[in-house]
Amino acid sequence: MLSLNLAAFASALLITSTIALPTSVSSSLSTRATTEQWSIPSMELHMMTKFTGLPGNGPWPENSKYPSTIDFDINMPNYQNGHCHTEFLNGTLPDDLAACSGEGGRVRFRMKEYTALGPRRKELSFVLQVFRVDRVPGQQTILMGEVAITANDPHEPSSYLTCLQGAPFDGLRCKIRGMMSVNKNLIIEAHTSNSSDTTALLAAS
Repeated sequence: MLSLNLAAFASALLITSTIALPTSVSSSLSTRATTEQWSIPSMELHMMTKFTGLPGNGPWPENSKYPSTIDFDINMPNYQNGHCHTEFLNGTLPDDLAACSGEGGRVRFRMKEYTALGPRRKELSFVLQVFRVDRVPGQQTILMGEVAITANDPHEPSSYLTCLQGAPFDGLRCKIRGMMSVNKNLIIEAHTSNSSDTTALLAAS
């Protein structure tokens, strides 16, 4: 019964998701174990600060507000390098999966709140989850990996970001490999995911 359910989820993904190109509805999920290392050589975030940065710490004028954004590049073995971008409401994280360029749109990502180190601004404490769908005739494999990302404390293993306030109205800008970043590469350990939750998530996106 479980295999039938997984096949049904896979068929729904192939029909409705923009990750995979159309193929036969008889395709099934691969049970082959796969692990990969995905590297992120660059990442930038931009967001509003609490105040504009002008003297007096006044509120932001409505016509000066802007959404938070994240941009990053990702390298995967034997695949084109992808560029990933999304924007979302200030002080939040995006609810939906976002698509990355390259590889026919097979790579998606999302950001989930990371609370293991206590309450923080959501854009500065999140788990980055990345998904890729590989297809061969009659079969597909879903790879996924995740990494916790925090900011401005190199004593934290997850503090990949250095975030600095810019000029008035420029807000906060973050990037990896800065003066307050942990001294290590940003690597995602990816593995095969055959769970129905993952398949349903991708199908619904």
